[in-house]
Amino acid sequence: MSVRSQESGAARRRAQVGPMMVVTVLMALGLVGLGTAARAATIGVILPGSWPSVQQAEALQQGMTLALKTWPGDSVPTLIVKDSACDARKAELAAEELIQAKVDIVLGNWCEIGNGADRLKAAGIPLISSNAERVPGKELQVQLGRIELYAAERIATELRRETGLRISARTSCWLDFEATLSERVDAVLCPVLAVDKTRWDQVANTYAAAFRKPISPSAARGYAAMELALNYLRRAKGGKVTAALRDTQASTTLFGPVPAADAPAPTTALQLVFAQHLPKMGPQATQTLEKLVKSKGCGCPGGTLRDGCPKDGSPWSDMPFVVRGGGTPAACSTAISVLEL
Repeated sequence: MSVRSQESGAARRRAQVGPMMVVTVLMALGLVGLGTAARAATIGVILPGSWPSVQQAEALQQGMTLALKTWPGDSVPTLIVKDSACDARKAELAAEELIQAKVDIVLGNWCEIGNGADRLKAAGIPLISSNAERVPGKELQVQLGRIELYAAERIATELRRETGLRISARTSCWLDFEATLSERVDAVLCPVLAVDKTRWDQVANTYAAAFRKPISPSAARGYAAMELALNYLRRAKGGKVTAALRDTQASTTLFGPVPAADAPAPTTALQLVFAQHLPKMGPQATQTLEKLVKSKGCGCPGGTLRDGCPKDGSPWSDMPFVVRGGGTPAACSTAISVLEL
């Protein structure tokens, strides 16, 4: 046999062994299925990767990764991740890039509100929107938000006018759902993470085993969004986009049932968290704040408006927030004690 023939044979063997080794490695990692070689779906993700918090973006993606790793489908979808930096213009550009990449579905709107949605709709690509606020009248979307658009800012504006306190409805808690107060504010109005306790415990244990750390709200948000995307892809085989989206809207995540598009926000959708020390207020503002604190949770068992706790006729009673004051049992006494200074 000639040297050239020997080299050609070796080349053929390398061409055969190389892909086999790659497939073997991917199978060992659980990244390919054992079924037929159907085309894997492609999921686009628009993450706030570079701002305001790289750590939160990483947690969001880790939650998505966990959902992908534990998905029982035949082939794991490909992920294409773009950075929005919580900027509306960048989110629009990221959506356009994902359209060009011909993705099957997009996960986004973690901190932007609706940006890129119209472009995706025009391209016929569904969007899973994870913003805490809901954008009305949007087609080709499944929205995880429970709060009416700009409702938090309207509540905060009224609270500032009635009490004179520095109350913010736009802080980092809208990304990680964890209230943190700075020296520049007296209180913050933040979304509340509602969870299915049984599902949460299951996912939290799996997440801790996979990443060697407790699950965070950001990771849970990523997981829930990916759950919906995978449910949609399972139902959308054969091109039934509208029916698949309708069925996905009726599904549940570790946050419980997906909120209906026309469902009013529950009274526990937001939490108003006060600083430990409030500035001195006048008699009228103090009276307003006292009525607010007592009507929004601190006068009820467990600090929430439930178990038949009577309402006092306060204009705040039906608004979608509770007073948590740090989320501890002593929060009510703390909130009320500042009124007695």
